[in-house]
Amino acid sequence: METGNRYYQLASRDLVYMKFILEAYEGLSTMSTVDGKRGIVRVNYPLPFADDMAALMAALSLEIAVAEVTEGGEPCWKP
Repeated sequence: METGNRYYQLASRDLVYMKFILEAYEGLSTMSTVDGKRGIVRVNYPLPFADDMAALMAALSLEIAVAEVTEGGEPCWKP
């Protein structure tokens, strides 16, 4: 199954919380820390679950400050 990656930046103190939430949805995604000091993580997910992943991240962003970024940590701008 093909997978996709998205990168997010959040406060370092929220890394464990986000990982806990993502792991609760078993099989939906995996999270890896890219840069712990800057709070950048990579979320890998199966492409058929892209909409579910987007919905989960939107809901999570209501609880903690999380922003989608590029792999290098630059902001992503969506039209």
